[in-house]
Amino acid sequence: MKYIALLRGINISGKDKISMSELKLELEKNNYQNVSTYLNSGNVIFESDIDNKDSIIERY
Repeated sequence: MKYIALLRGINISGKDKISMSELKLELEKNNYQNVSTYLNSGNVIFESDIDNKDSIIERY
């Protein structure tokens, strides 16, 4: 299943800054596949064998 995560409020004017490469690495460490980030926006596309989005949301 392919997912898109739209993370709000990060990388805005230098406050709460998160490196997209670190974000990608953390998702890969948590067994998500084909992880890609979009610019420096906090938007992430990834794939998972989990077919229930609520269980992914609960993990975080």
